Formats: sequence, structure tokens, C-alpha cells
Amino acid sequence: MHRLIRNLSVFLVATATASLVAVAPQQADAQRRQPRRQPPQAQGEGGDDPEPQGPQPTVADIDTIAARLSSTNPDEVREAIDLLSVIDHPSVVPHLATTLRSGRSDEVTDRALEALRGLAHPSAIDVLVEFTHHRRARARRLAYQALAAIQDRRVPSLLEQGLRDSDRNVRAAAARDLGEIGARQSVDTLFVAFDRGVVEAAIAIGKLGDRQSLGRFNEHLGRMPLSVMLSGYTEYLGRSDIPDEVKIDVVNRLGEVSGPMVRAFLQRYLDTFPTRGAASRSRVRTIVIDTLRRIPGSANAARGRVVPAGSAEATEQPAPQGGAQ
Repeated sequence: MHRLIRNLSVFLVATATASLVAVAPQQADAQRRQPRRQPPQAQGEGGDDPEPQGPQPTVADIDTIAARLSSTNPDEVREAIDLLSVIDHPSVVPHLATTLRSGRSDEVTDRALEALRGLAHPSAIDVLVEFTHHRRARARRLAYQALAAIQDRRVPSLLEQGLRDSDRNVRAAAARDLGEIGARQSVDTLFVAFDRGVVEAAIAIGKLGDRQSLGRFNEHLGRMPLSVMLSGYTEYLGRSDIPDEVKIDVVNRLGEVSGPMVRAFLQRYLDTFPTRGAASRSRVRTIVIDTLRRIPGSANAARGRVVPAGSAEATEQPAPQGGAQ
């Protein structure tokens, strides 16, 4: 980190005069108003505050910094990529694309892909698509993750291709990313992937699917591992656009499955409901409580104590913030 800051300071002192001449006043004002993206090393371990940064490069410095990408010194190339990612401007993309296509080391390739993910600009889509076919699974996964960061209508269909990748980690990342970007048009494709064993698709389906898709999801109960099904049900039950009667049907189905895992799942779901006011008397909450009482074993673990299923305390635990909708 200190080396990067020192090199950055020396570089900027050397180019300060050229920058002042090249950058128009209005461009400099716009850059001062926008927050700068920090390089990967700026974040301290454990989420600590970033270390103090030196002067920041500007758009006028891009060509000078990009020239260092052709260096035979890997450290200099990595630092150049970091400096370009700090500038956070679309004109950085062609330089990173050239570096990726030049067949550099795995470390440099991965760093450039991560930089494109941070830039999240549609002009990077072409080179990222190329790298979704890279020989290394990690590079393919980083390329898909960089695509997911871009707001563009082409992205969902491109991520769908990742569901068919030969590496399970790539398939899992593509499924998760489709859920995160809200690609509702991809639900049918996610179901195909789910049937083929991409278990991470369950979460995405739970985030994106409508009422009809939940019926289709229910058909997998008993066929897929219970933990996988519960990951999808978690998303469905936490949504305000899913009707109560549909949620009650899910709770009843899980009650028929029963067992410790279902009991723990329903208890966590119960804890999302308010315990006072009109919301505490919702029909869904009542059904959850009744179902828990029918499942053998303790229904709740509160504050380190096991509470019997039939006790009054088991049904009146304080709910965490952000209860069920």
C-alpha cells in the first residue's frame, strides 16, 4: 500500500504540469464533484477504514498510465491497473481490454477483469464475453461477475450462458447474479438449471419467481435436498408481493415434511413477525405457530434458552428488526 501511494505521488508530481494544461476547467470541476473509486489495496483488513490516499490521477493521465501496462515488470502492470481503476472513466476500458487480449499472466488477467467489474461500463461487454470462454474457470467466473455489474439489456441472456458452464462455481455465480440483478425473464432458464443440479438457482428463483413459479418450485420438494429448497422458500416467504394464502400453503407443505431442519426454519420465519399490534395477529403467523407446535421438539431457542413448543413464551418472542412483509 505505501509503495503504491509513494509511486502514485511520484508519478503525479512528474505529470502535474501536463495535466493542468490538458484538463479543461469544467472537466476538473466535474471530477472534483464525483467520488473516486479506490484501488483494491485501499481497503484495510477486516473492513477497516482505508489508509490516507495521495493525489488522485485524472482522465488526462490515462494514456501515460496505460503505457505502463506493456511493462515486463508485473508489479508495475498491477499498479497501472489499480491507477486506471481509480480514475473510473469509460476511456479506461479499451486499455484494459488490450491488456486482457495480450495474453498476460493469470494474476494480471484476473486483476484487469476485477477492474472492469468496478468500472461496470457497457463498452466492456465485448471483451468480457470473450473471457467467459477462457480456459480458466476463475477467469470465466470473474468475467460473468463483471457482466453482472453492468446495467445493459444484454446482460441477463449472457449470464444465462454461464448456467451451462463446465465448472460448478461458474454456474453457481451466474445463478446468484441473475437473482441479484432482478432478471425475472430468466426464471424459466433458472428452472432448467435447477433441474440439472445448479442448486444456487433456488435462491434466484425465490427472488424472481411469481406465484405460478412457486407452484413449480414446490414440485421439487422431496426431490431436491431440503436445505436447498429452504433457501428458495426463504426468498419467497420474505417477499411482500407473494399473497398470504400462498405463503400458508408453503408452511403447510413444510409442516408435512417436519423434522429439525423445518422446525428451525419455521422458527426463524416466525421471528420475523412483530409480536405486538395487528401484524402479530396475521393469519400466516398463526399458521406458523400452529405448525411449530405439531413438530416434535423445542420450537424456539431464545437468548440461549430452549423454550418448549407449547409454552406461551414460544409464541411471543421479540421479533428482529425488518419483520416479514
